[in-house]
Amino acid sequence: MTADQLAILIPTRNRPAILRRTLEELLGGGFGGHPLLIYDDASADGKAVAEVAALWPESRLIRSETRAGQARGRNVLMRESPCEFALFLDDDSWPESHAAIINALEVARADALTVASFHYRALADGRLSLPPEQARTRAKCFLGGASLFHVPTVLSVGGYRECFIYGYEEPELSLRLWLAGHRIEYLPGIAVVHNQFYTPDENRDYREYDYLYAQNSILMSSLNMPCWYGLPHGLIRSVRRSVYLRRNFWAKVRGTFSGVWLSFALWRERKPCSIRKAIEWSRPSRKSSG
Repeated sequence: MTADQLAILIPTRNRPAILRRTLEELLGGGFGGHPLLIYDDASADGKAVAEVAALWPESRLIRSETRAGQARGRNVLMRESPCEFALFLDDDSWPESHAAIINALEVARADALTVASFHYRALADGRLSLPPEQARTRAKCFLGGASLFHVPTVLSVGGYRECFIYGYEEPELSLRLWLAGHRIEYLPGIAVVHNQFYTPDENRDYREYDYLYAQNSILMSSLNMPCWYGLPHGLIRSVRRSVYLRRNFWAKVRGTFSGVWLSFALWRERKPCSIRKAIEWSRPSRKSSG
C-alpha cells in the first residue's frame, strides 16, 4: 500500500498554533509521504495558516475568503482529494500509529467499507471515546475527525449538507449513508489523539454553537424522515439538548424556530425514508461509533 493511495484532509479556522502542533505530530509519526489538503475557512490570519501548511512537503491549502462552515469545507476537500480514500482529521487530532492507519486502509478496501471510524483518545486525560474492549462492529455514526472515507461513495450521497455549517453534520451524513446501504464500521485498536482544549485563539462562539445544534438536531430528522415523524422527533432531540445544556437560552430558542422553518424552506431537499427505517434508526439502543 503506497502513500499516494491515501490523502489526509483537514479543515481549519483561526487555529494556526493548534494546526501546527497537529502537522508536527503527523510528520513525526511518518505521515509526511501522504498528500495533505487543508481547507482554511476564512481564518482572520490567512498568512499564519499558510505558513503552517508550508511545513508539509507539497501540501495544498484551499482558502475560502468568506466563511462557509466545516460541512462545506469537508465537501471541498473530498472533491479536491487526489486519492480514492482519505483520512479525515480535525485540526487538533492525529493518529497514534501510521502502520495502524495503513492496515485500516487495507481492511476498508478489502471489505468495501464506506467509512472506517476509530477511537478518539483525549490528550489531556487519556479518555477514550468508546470502551477499550469494544470489538469491530457495524455502526450508524462516525467521528468526523477520526475516520477513513471512501471518497467516491460518500460523495455519491451528496456529502455533507452544507446548510448545517457545523453541528450534527456527521450523524446526518451517517444517516444518509446508512439508508443507502453503505457500510460504516468501527475498527478497534486504532486511536486518534484529540488535542482538544479551549483558548481565546480558538474563537469559538458558543451562542452560534448552541444555535446551530438546536437547529440542526431538528433538520437531521425532518429532512430524512417522513415529516409527521421526523419533525417531532427532531424537536424532542433539540429541546432535550437545550434543557441539558443550560446556557444561551435565547440562541437555542432561535435555533429551534430556525430548524422548524428550514424543515419547510428546504422541502425540495428532503429525501424521506420509510417509517420503518426511521423507527429503526431512532431506537436508543443502536450501536454507534460517534
